[in-house]
Amino acid sequence: MEERVYEDSRLLDVVTRAIVLFNQNELFLIENNLSERCICARFVRYMEKALEEHFIYGYDVDVEYNRGDGGIDSNPKMLGGKLIIVDLIVHKRGYNNGYDNLICIEMKKSSSGRDIKSDKDRLKKMVTPYMAYQYQAGFMILIDQSKRRNLYGMRIESEYYRSQPETYLF
Repeated sequence: MEERVYEDSRLLDVVTRAIVLFNQNELFLIENNLSERCICARFVRYMEKALEEHFIYGYDVDVEYNRGDGGIDSNPKMLGGKLIIVDLIVHKRGYNNGYDNLICIEMKKSSSGRDIKSDKDRLKKMVTPYMAYQYQAGFMILIDQSKRRNLYGMRIESEYYRSQPETYLF
């Protein structure tokens, strides 16, 4: 099975559309301070719909899927000798001789106060052509929740593409 390569703008459109759909239908989860894991799991539904709307078929959308090291689907996913778990991935399961990895996403609540630098660094590595997993695109998504400013919803904080590894440094 050969990997299909998509234009960066098309992958951005998919994620943007999924965010729009999520923000239209699921703000209850953000307004009521549900966990990132709950929000991410619900976001899967909108990623699947956006993929279909953009005629991208045959990919699985998984939350915290931690397998696939070395192109063997049953191996734990490692990066720099450490087990890694990405919040959400769009990929083809069952590969045992390579990868067909499309999108990886990390999500964080903007109000959590946690540093997102390590998540962004992991995304950069996940899309870098000469590194382990070769995703076509990676996105850092922030979940905004501010009662004071009446601001709720998801947004893309940063984006990384396998086709543009020169645009970011480690």
